Amino acid sequence: MQQGEVYFLKLSNGEDLLCQLIGDEENHLYITQPYRVELMQSPATMTVTTTIMPWLPFDSLMDECLYLDKKNILTYMIVDDIVSSKYLNTISDELRKEREQAMERLKQAAQVIQRVAANTYGSLH
Repeated sequence: MQQGEVYFLKLSNGEDLLCQLIGDEENHLYITQPYRVELMQSPATMTVTTTIMPWLPFDSLMDECLYLDKKNILTYMIVDDIVSSKYLNTISDELRKEREQAMERLKQAAQVIQRVAANTYGSLH
């Protein structure tokens, strides 16, 4: 397996993942940004689309280097350029949203600090 490439993994529990390979050792892989691949059928049009969703419940864990035992992998393959590009764009969009949310939280914290400082300063006089 090639480091840095985007892979499709079929796991023994039935889950399908897209992830980026960080390392490949004899009995395990190191991956990052794992996304679960799901097929969704539209009830109105009966068309099936493929969607990807974060595999881990916490955004902060998605950036971590994750250990995956090869015993849990049924099959794997490098995805084509189109799928790889969509996957990488999804990651970029998610990271941009996280940064925007973090900036908003910082702004809110700064406003709270300013109010506390104003109240504290005002009470000293």
